[in-house]
Amino acid sequence: MGKIVIISGPSGSGKTTVCKLLEKDLQVKKSVSVTTRLPRHGEKNGEAYHFVSATEFKEMIRRGELAEYAEYCGCYYGTPVTALKEALTEDVFYILEIDVQGALQIMEKFPETISIFLLPPDKKTLGHRLIQRNANKEQDMALRLKIADKELEYRDRYSYCIVNDDLEVTVNTIRKILNLN
Repeated sequence: MGKIVIISGPSGSGKTTVCKLLEKDLQVKKSVSVTTRLPRHGEKNGEAYHFVSATEFKEMIRRGELAEYAEYCGCYYGTPVTALKEALTEDVFYILEIDVQGALQIMEKFPETISIFLLPPDKKTLGHRLIQRNANKEQDMALRLKIADKELEYRDRYSYCIVNDDLEVTVNTIRKILNLN
């Protein structure tokens, strides 16, 4: 039987990088979320995300095709329920890289979920990471930092909290949690 693993944290906490490194393990499979946001440079449909219109997303909600969904910075994100159910029949760790809103929904529906909250070392580092990403306008960055403060309030709802200060240490810590070493 598969296990659901949630990786959450504020924008810029390193979720995507950590998940990419975990995915190198054959026992790990990453969910591909659906979103209404535009692709960033280099992102391909079906790899990083399934990019859809707001109308298509709302239809997916109406048809019950999403295990969870949330709005973040004016865009919608969700986890397709079919892929999630399929992964639970396989012997894999199915990683959901999702925000706090979606994570809470999944934890309620699937209480056996392993939930991991990634923390930045500090607010200054978080701001620096968002600048390095070079995909965020100043106004968008301010909103992401404000949302980060709110998301941090939920970290105690997760099974594990990990400060992502050293990428290798962070990934190895998660590998130990999942008994992948």
